Amino acid sequence: MRSIVAQHTARKWWYRWIRSFNWFAFRYYWFVWLLFISLSALLLYLILTHSDEHGCNTQRIEKSIEIINKQLDSCCSCNQAFSDRNENRDSLELLNDSIPQAPTENCAVHFTGLIMGGAPVNNNISKVYVEDNSSEYVGSGFYPNNSAAFPKAVNTTFDGIAIASGAHLIIYSKPNFQGSVLLDVVGPKIINNVRWKDDERYNHCMTDVFPGDLESKFPRRVRIWSNSDMHNWSYGSCKIFCE
Repeated sequence: MRSIVAQHTARKWWYRWIRSFNWFAFRYYWFVWLLFISLSALLLYLILTHSDEHGCNTQRIEKSIEIINKQLDSCCSCNQAFSDRNENRDSLELLNDSIPQAPTENCAVHFTGLIMGGAPVNNNISKVYVEDNSSEYVGSGFYPNNSAAFPKAVNTTFDGIAIASGAHLIIYSKPNFQGSVLLDVVGPKIINNVRWKDDERYNHCMTDVFPGDLESKFPRRVRIWSNSDMHNWSYGSCKIFCE
């Protein structure tokens, strides 16, 4: 009976496979351990590789998010700039204005390449508020280039300024309202170039009694010398505000 069962069992394929494997493992145990170690190393390699790839993908995602955020910020900045531009359209138009505006009684600045005084002297002195071959008489505006806005005064070396009462003049050392502020003053004021302070041909203009209502508009107490050589002011820009 036992031999019949054994013969029947021997015919089972899985029984023969297990027997063969047991014999192989017992006979070549070192190979089994080698195979186990190799498979373990391969599995560990796959895990680490997958982890690196995942980390790399995470970095790419973070980088993409950063780029998107920058684009959104840029868009917001553009929208804000566009909004500011609409709100300050008049100011922006003035910034691009290099054509002198017409002066008015309470909003006027007179630039000259000569000394500013109460009576004209050919090639030496310009009379306040009388435009001549060496001067420009202008109103409010933002002038990004003095040379373009006041060519006559600049071509004759820019030596005198008369500023009406209530007019606010700012002169910058460079075009487009850049550089240092050379002058920031509210009229009434007459400013003449300090380089002629000791020249008798011109310095009397600071103490002369001006004719007519010019004396009341520009008394001697509002006539001053510049704090630097005005010839260098030719290369800058200026803003004129009025009340």
